[in-house]
Amino acid sequence: MIDLRDWNWVVNTNDMTCTNPENEVTIKMEKIGDNLRGTLHDMPVKLFAELSEYGNGEKMIEKMVKLAEEEYMEISLSQG
Repeated sequence: MIDLRDWNWVVNTNDMTCTNPENEVTIKMEKIGDNLRGTLHDMPVKLFAELSEYGNGEKMIEKMVKLAEEEYMEISLSQG
């Protein structure tokens, strides 16, 4: 089972991205009004296939994006 809470995110506020280099996943952030929304920008096909084998694979991807959003917000607020 993949534990997404163990992933380390690299935040780039200039590009508005969160990247997990170990798993080669990139989440792109978008500012919508006062809110921030992350979308999956890049993920290796192998990882996508692995996640799809789980019954909750879609929820795992949603959780991945949510965790990246939280990390991005934490870093961007501390820089601001």
